Parts: sequence; structure tokens; C-alpha cells
Amino acid sequence: MGAVMVRISVTAIAANAPFRADVVSLLSQMGFARVDEARSVIELIRRGGEFLPDIVLSDLSEGLPRAIDTIRQVGHCAPEARIVFLANDLNIETLSSCYAAGASGILLRSISRDALTESLKLVRAGEKVFPSGLASFVSCLTTRTNSVSSLESFDLSDQEIAILRCLINGQPNKVIAASLDITEARVKVRLQSILKKTGARNRTQAAIWASAHTTA
Repeated sequence: MGAVMVRISVTAIAANAPFRADVVSLLSQMGFARVDEARSVIELIRRGGEFLPDIVLSDLSEGLPRAIDTIRQVGHCAPEARIVFLANDLNIETLSSCYAAGASGILLRSISRDALTESLKLVRAGEKVFPSGLASFVSCLTTRTNSVSSLESFDLSDQEIAILRCLINGQPNKVIAASLDITEARVKVRLQSILKKTGARNRTQAAIWASAHTTA
């Protein structure tokens, strides 16, 4: 029995030819509706074909500057497309920078086929996806009780720092409010202030940003 059709078009964009070939081969076998590749966004445009993939899949191992450049070029040429990177390992600062620039997902290259398919479906639906290893990383942060204090240099109040600590630990607003003895409405107001000061787009990005700006 053949693979079930996945109605998502994906373009692999990377300078690494073996990476592109692997992505095209893998996703084609997995039943994705349309899979193609190009060395860069500019090369794809110069071919004269339509550039309307649902998802652009790229190689994060080519470096953060190239990743950011790819995000910007895709945003300019195909603003509806979502950008996902495959990474060899987990680097919280790189993750933070990519998500802040507009990436919709970063996944480890060791991800299973089923998990990759479901992750790309989530991205197509407008969600953001993260490496599974991030859960272990965040879990380790719970022992670093004093590390978040360094965030004071970013003009964050004591209460905002406390909320960031809660975000890093994955706590919802209700739990944050109870642990800090404030109302949920107050938590929401503080969260908006945190997003404005950090430049994060949502609470998950804020948590990643906070973990990237702490010291052991």
C-alpha cells in the first residue's frame, strides 16, 4: 500500500545538495503533495516558476546568518509560506534568534517520519513546532533558581522576572497567578509588558528568550 497523500507542498532550500536530495526523497516517499528544491530563494525565483510552497524546509547547520537571510527572503517573496529548519543539535540561542526572525519551526534531524509529518501539518495549520529535546532543556532550568536575576539588566521588574521564571517552567497563567499571589488579569498585563520589552511574539518565545539570557 502506498503512502497516504499529504496535501502540503514543501520546497527544500539549502546550499547543501545532499540535504536537499534527502529531503526531496524522504518527503516524496512519505506522500507529500509536491516536493521540490533549490539552492536558495533567489535561485528558485530565477527559474521562473511559481514560488508558492506551503512550507520551506531548510538546513540550520549552514549557520544562523544564512538561516536569518532565508527567513527574510522567503518572507519577502512568499509571505504565506512557513519556514521550518532541521538542526543537528539543540542550541537555545540559535532557536531564539530563528523564532524571533519569523521561523515557524525547528526540528532535530533525528526526528521520526511520523513526527515530522505531524509537525509539518501543525505548521501548515499555523502552529509553531519545537525540538522535543527542548523539554529536557527546560526541565533542567528548574534547578537554576537564581539565574533569572540577571534579566534585571533588561529593564524587567521583579514581578516580570518572576513571571518569566514561571514561563520557563511551563506554568499556565492560573498557576502563575496563584504562585505569585496576584490575579490572572495582572499576569496578562505583565505578560504584555514582557513581550514588548523582549520583542517576543508569544509566551513560548519569551520563555526561550529568557533561558537564552540567563547565566548559570
